[in-house]
Amino acid sequence: MSNAAMKLVVVGAAGRMGQTLIRLIHAIDGVTLHAAVERPGSPFVGKDAGEIAGLGANGVIIGDDPLAAFLHAEGVLDFTSPAGTVEFAALAAQARIVHVIGTTGCSADDDAKIAAAARHARVVNQAIWGSA
Repeated sequence: MSNAAMKLVVVGAAGRMGQTLIRLIHAIDGVTLHAAVERPGSPFVGKDAGEIAGLGANGVIIGDDPLAAFLHAEGVLDFTSPAGTVEFAALAAQARIVHVIGTTGCSADDDAKIAAAARHARVVNQAIWGSA
């Protein structure tokens, strides 16, 4: 068993939930914030994720290229929008990392696309659990 911290990516990093996730990752032993992602054109791209989350600088600069962020990570935490989640599911599958989804409001078509991505990566979809 390795003592290395699990490297996680937060997408939607500057949003309320993204900031909360960054603070939680900071507080939990055994995990580290590997990357933080926002949509292209966001005013938060290029800013320090720790500062945005109220922690002070942590050296993780918010980027807008999710695939690059996913490449050396072990998991992605996603509480974004249905369209974003579908895109991130495909990219997480391509990178073969765990995709934890907390996004709500996905359509049946979105859920089908996420399920297709899940054939290539582990997907934990809280939104499906919460709908029962």
